[in-house]
Amino acid sequence: MKKIVIIPVFCETHLIKYQIQNIIDTINPDYIIYNEGMFPTGPESNTNVSNDFLKKYTLDGGGKRGFDYLELKKIIKQSQKKHKGVDIILNEMNYNSTSAPENYTYACSNFKELGITVNEGDYIFPLEGDVFHHENSKEEIQGYMNQIEPNQGFRSKWIDFVGNQFYAEKSTLKPFIYKDIEGSNEGWAEQGRSRKICIRFGNMDFYKNELLNFQKQQYPNLYPTDLITYHYAWLRPDKYKMMRFDQLNRHPKYWHHFKVGLDILNDFKYLDVDFRPVNGLSKDSTYRYVRFYDIEHPKHIMKHSEYVQLSDDIRKSILKNKLVFTQ
Repeated sequence: MKKIVIIPVFCETHLIKYQIQNIIDTINPDYIIYNEGMFPTGPESNTNVSNDFLKKYTLDGGGKRGFDYLELKKIIKQSQKKHKGVDIILNEMNYNSTSAPENYTYACSNFKELGITVNEGDYIFPLEGDVFHHENSKEEIQGYMNQIEPNQGFRSKWIDFVGNQFYAEKSTLKPFIYKDIEGSNEGWAEQGRSRKICIRFGNMDFYKNELLNFQKQQYPNLYPTDLITYHYAWLRPDKYKMMRFDQLNRHPKYWHHFKVGLDILNDFKYLDVDFRPVNGLSKDSTYRYVRFYDIEHPKHIMKHSEYVQLSDDIRKSILKNKLVFTQ
């Protein structure tokens, strides 16, 4: 049975250069496919892609390849030479739909175009360019694979990290911190974020039906697991960070507060930092906050420019004082 990792990407080379080795160490796939290209209306189907955006963030302002595409091509070539036993493919995508779920589904199922035959029983990992797994999870992943049949799959618990590897969206930490939150209960353990990780191929209808949940991120047909996925959505240096601000359709006040929050994280002083004092959210809403969370990270991310070293004294101080920054 083949193991295929397939990933639609746009402007994520800064993570892909480390993700490839992470995938090999944790999944040991036969194929790694990167389908590169910009969704015409962004990852949420509602981005107004102006000419200015295209000039800043696409190669030669062409509107399809990311500004970092030439670097990505070099990284893929180097990885192909290094990992002879894995078929690593970089493919250029040209999207037509204004629907992000449709584009994502297409970019995770274009096997025929790539000359790859998918058979019943093959394992497909439709991932994203900013996710990692701990190197010690290889046997855990294989164990979950051994338990699923065709037209079945499993999902994992996602932690969304923000700014650096010590802070994460508090709403995604519910399965891990609920005992520390006043008035909470064990029911919170089931309220974190989970996303698809692996689908064992049975037929294309089932597979595509799961992919179409890309935007709402709800996968009731897939089995929950204790696997942790490290989602480095906001470990973004310089131009990559600015691109994300411009790419997502948010109110200017939203981004103002978000940027203030990012700056505060660098102080390494607060347990919770208020990122979203907007839209009438209650001060008790976990969605408003980013929380300090000290967990061991995959070794592959440690070379990333946004990965920081922090002394034990500062870590202990944050956890002891439990200060909250509000806006």
